[in-house]
Amino acid sequence: MNGPAFIKRRFTLHTAATVAGAVVVALFAGWWAARLLGPAPMDPKNLQWVWGDLAQVYVAWSQYLSDPDASWLSSTRMSYPLPLSISLFDPMPVLLLLARPFSGLVTPGSQYFGYYFVACLVLQGVFGYLAALRTLRLVDADQGLGSRYVAVLIGVLFATIPYTFYRFQGHTALSSQWVLVLSLWTALATRQWTRVRWCLANAAVVLLATGLNPYLALLVLLSTGGLTLMSARALRAPEVAIRLTVLAVTGAVGLWLFGFMGGSTAQSDGYGIYSMNLLGPFDSNGIAALLPLDVPDPTGGQAFEGYTYVGLGLLLFAAASVLFCVNHRLRPSAFPFAGGFLVVVVCTLLALSAVVTLAGHVVELPIPKGIHYLLSRFRGSGRLFWMAGFWLILICLAACTLRLGLRRTAVLLTVLVAVQILDVRPIASKVRATTTAAQSLRFSDIPVADYSEVLVFPAWQCDNGTTPGGPRNYESVGYLAAAARVPTNNFYAARTPDDQRGYHCDYAARLAQIDKRAVYLLSAALMEQYRTGFDESHVCSPLANSDGAWKCLPKPRS
Repeated sequence: MNGPAFIKRRFTLHTAATVAGAVVVALFAGWWAARLLGPAPMDPKNLQWVWGDLAQVYVAWSQYLSDPDASWLSSTRMSYPLPLSISLFDPMPVLLLLARPFSGLVTPGSQYFGYYFVACLVLQGVFGYLAALRTLRLVDADQGLGSRYVAVLIGVLFATIPYTFYRFQGHTALSSQWVLVLSLWTALATRQWTRVRWCLANAAVVLLATGLNPYLALLVLLSTGGLTLMSARALRAPEVAIRLTVLAVTGAVGLWLFGFMGGSTAQSDGYGIYSMNLLGPFDSNGIAALLPLDVPDPTGGQAFEGYTYVGLGLLLFAAASVLFCVNHRLRPSAFPFAGGFLVVVVCTLLALSAVVTLAGHVVELPIPKGIHYLLSRFRGSGRLFWMAGFWLILICLAACTLRLGLRRTAVLLTVLVAVQILDVRPIASKVRATTTAAQSLRFSDIPVADYSEVLVFPAWQCDNGTTPGGPRNYESVGYLAAAARVPTNNFYAARTPDDQRGYHCDYAARLAQIDKRAVYLLSAALMEQYRTGFDESHVCSPLANSDGAWKCLPKPRS
């Protein structure tokens, strides 16, 4: 067989095997995601399961896409009549902007969270598969079908890591951890690229992450930046400085562009509220099949917000890597062990925060005020461990392959992936049960009609204890306003800017003139004080299922 023909055939088989592996991982991840979600999220017309933070994201999407006067990412639909950055509702603004030109094709009242969650695991698994292939190449173990099989197993491990699909119960943006794995693959694949190509590829991933969520953006910057920093010997200091500057500038521009930087003037003191417990990677909240550890939660919220359980399969993979590699010098390779370990350490320390917890014990560490101010935007600091967990998978793969060889690593991974799936199945079942049982809140006694606004006093952002409809009225009010396609003054955002709070919480000024076509929802105290203003234009009566609250609906036009 002549040379070129042989090379062409080998290249074709090599490519076909790579694509086939990616398809296998995608099919598994899609099946796994659909199974753990259940049928309700896969029905675009089913909004009953869309509650809590998911409901607020849904309302933000619906209101922004139906607002003809929205400018870039600013709209008055959620904070009438003041404009407010829609990014404060965590709606993944880059996807929101991409969807806006097609908003007319979407049937009102539809949701696609279920399909997006499936896409999250598919992308995470496929990018993990590609990162595994790159890792095997860096340790000189890219050996035909055997390496594809190992990479498929690693892709499955990425797709079944619990702290990703556990987020499906409440957060779309934070479920987008596929961008973290994408950044790993990109950083490994571009290690030998020239400056311009490297900067374009890695800066693009940083920009994408800033358009999804600040937590994810920070993790991408930490990972790619740490890897670059530890390559100083090969790149030289000036080149490292240039690349780090490009990443930092891209991150700052992206956060500004997508409305996260400066999106709120509110002060925050949240760093460490939901930090990672030292036992977090081992703590499944008592749900896992094989490691049902449930440690006390001294913060009263980190068991969900800072959830970092990685699964018994990955824990055993890490233990096996230490056991097989301790006291054994690994042969030299191009895999960036130093950079990977740096990212794991930094992300873990940031996740632990200044409020270090071990089971039920708490130790608060003093940190400089300036650093605390910068980190205070990250209340759920436990989430910063996610990148460390993903890096551990690749570090263990590289170490075991160098020590054991590809065949024995394949055997080990076959067993460990089976253990992982068996262990995390009850967690997936818990997510499905929670999703199935969820019930969004609606107003049963306020019809959707031709209103001008839905106005609430006090609005949720002013007093969520006495606001009409209760602490979850951002759901019921949001659904009503979105269905009627009218603005509201009632919102629950990640931060409430001071100017918004000052305007909406000045009840005397806001109720001095009544809009005849608006729906008004008032607490008992405010209704008693301002009732006479509604006599001519509205019909007022108690609000169903909300003790002491009142609704005032516009009188029919004569």
